[in-house]
Amino acid sequence: MTTSKNVIEKIRKETEKNINQGDCVYLKNQKELFQVLGIDNAYEKCWVREWPLNPKGSPVFEISIKQVSTNQ
Repeated sequence: MTTSKNVIEKIRKETEKNINQGDCVYLKNQKELFQVLGIDNAYEKCWVREWPLNPKGSPVFEISIKQVSTNQ
């Protein structure tokens, strides 16, 4: 029988393999592209900004890793 701890660790490892700092990703239900600036696997959060950068800068915001996808 698989414990919940093993399941959580497996999900974290899959996330780590799929999303890395600097990657360009999509957010669920959005067409725009975003760049990953940081990842916190312990809390399943990451920080992203819209890509390409706006001339006056792109705001950074925190979002759940579950809302991030490597494809549209």
